[in-house]
Amino acid sequence: MKICMPVDQLAGLDSEISPNFRAAPALLVIDSVTSECLGIDASSGACHATPQHIDAIVCAGGIGRGMFNGLRSRGIQVFNTDAMTVKEALAELAAGSLIEVTEVECCSGGHHEQDGAHGHDHGHDCACGTAGGEVEKSGCGCGHH
Repeated sequence: MKICMPVDQLAGLDSEISPNFRAAPALLVIDSVTSECLGIDASSGACHATPQHIDAIVCAGGIGRGMFNGLRSRGIQVFNTDAMTVKEALAELAAGSLIEVTEVECCSGGHHEQDGAHGHDHGHDCACGTAGGEVEKSGCGCGHH
């Protein structure tokens, strides 16, 4: 299984999970079979950086409805964790203690959420960071770029 996690800095399995998927500066893709890690620069936005061939996303906070629905339509599972590091989240996933997210209204809470400050407009249901603009198929599947 290939698992993608938003991280604050690329530090392998010790990377801290970023509080908001779309605002993460980097993504870490972990192969659960080989433990191989691939770091991806997400400074242009998680929509552009999200790899096409992943099986699951584990996040610790906000993920917008548009991004969530796009990922789910591609068969990608979404899990939420309170873990601080990638290693902790992987252990939870392997132990079966993470519950798959099946519905998102806007942002979901996580260990980093602070007083409802999500960093995006609640009137816009896609957490890819756009405020309208052109629509095209992107990495996350939300339809925005």
